[in-house]
Amino acid sequence: MIIVNQVSKVIRRNPVLSNINLEFRKGEVILLHGHNGSGKTMLLRLLCDLIKPTSGEVEHAADLRFGVTIENPTFFQHETAFYNLKYLAAIQRVIDDAEIENWLKIFNLYNRKDMKVRKFSLGMRQRLALCQAFMENPDVILLDEPFNGVDEDNLKTVYKAIEAEKTKGKLIVIASHVKIPVEGLVTRSIKMSDGKIVEMS
Repeated sequence: MIIVNQVSKVIRRNPVLSNINLEFRKGEVILLHGHNGSGKTMLLRLLCDLIKPTSGEVEHAADLRFGVTIENPTFFQHETAFYNLKYLAAIQRVIDDAEIENWLKIFNLYNRKDMKVRKFSLGMRQRLALCQAFMENPDVILLDEPFNGVDEDNLKTVYKAIEAEKTKGKLIVIASHVKIPVEGLVTRSIKMSDGKIVEMS
């Protein structure tokens, strides 16, 4: 589904990715792990065309639809959770209010849908970002540190949602310094260091 072919990325003369060769397929949950600055976030941004490689190429179908979270999700702080998702949904206009509310229920935020986001904890913001990434039925879901601040009970909810999308044949790539303890959820694990792939399992 996505082919990364001899990709390198240099920013301000600093190499942030070096000669990356990977294939990502439907129905996979891939964990990218490594220390801060290892290149995980840059690789996610390359996969969805947020940045372009300095050399090499990233190949995928032109009509591939992405759902993406960033490490520090930003929302309209003085608006409600529901307003934020509805605002984002209005860009593509592929889902209605009921679908937005359904995802708020899945991530245990429905009872907080009318709360201003500025009052949300870090974990609640993370779950709101996950609603945004999942809600429009994307082909590929890219999650950057999605478990930050999420309590143990809601972590189980997040894992369950990832498993459900995996069974639908979605490609899910997770950048995280936290290992996922759910047996069988992760299809492949890729360790990065200094912009390079150092281990795959």
